[in-house]
Amino acid sequence: MLDLRTRPSGARGRMAVALALLGTLVATPAWAQQSPPASAARRSDMFRDPFFVELEGGATYMGLLSVRGDRSAFPNMVSFTGWGPGAGVTLGFHALVFSVGLQLYYCHISGEGSVLNATPMGPTRATGEVDLVATTLEGAFRLPMGRVELSMRLAVGHAFMGRFTSDAWASAQSVNANGWTGRAGLGVDVRVWRKLFVGFDLDAAVTNVRRSGIAGGSCSGDGLICAELEQDGDAIALMVHPHFQVGMHF
Repeated sequence: MLDLRTRPSGARGRMAVALALLGTLVATPAWAQQSPPASAARRSDMFRDPFFVELEGGATYMGLLSVRGDRSAFPNMVSFTGWGPGAGVTLGFHALVFSVGLQLYYCHISGEGSVLNATPMGPTRATGEVDLVATTLEGAFRLPMGRVELSMRLAVGHAFMGRFTSDAWASAQSVNANGWTGRAGLGVDVRVWRKLFVGFDLDAAVTNVRRSGIAGGSCSGDGLICAELEQDGDAIALMVHPHFQVGMHF
């Protein structure tokens, strides 16, 4: 190494200094010239492709119970239970191990329930169908474990029920119900590509919807059914939703 105290002068001095600096660079340890460790790369990946879209499809179980005496949101039904297909889409944003998204979910339920105003010779139970649309704001905690990612989610938002049909009532008047819904779920995703995930989730939800009574005299049909439709109805729905999903990050 060049001893700077000798103070070389002129072209020879400058050449000596350059050779000394070159020797120092050559002697630098190899580990100091390597790229950042993999852990730092993984941390930086958490901020890449922060937006995602998820498509889900599966089955939904619903148990609907009246909470205003005998008057449920489902006209002329005290209670109603059934299964049906469900599908949804979620758009969201994630950073580190947290994400937030907006989900739109639809399901069609077919089942049976207890009739409120049964005829003297008629059955006390009847089949029926109902559609549900839920729009929720979702927050999630996501734990990446290599290619596998575990998630826990909570969501709250608006619920709409409509297209009530049943053997227990017949009327030209269309009714629907609105309210709130809350949902919690657990899931596991597997990364098949840096941007593509597939997985399975199990969600449970509670929904409270209220049906407003129709105007008097606007109903055509059985007198008992019209009297029922002119009253408000309220119901709590408990739902379980197992489904598969596909997610894309961008």
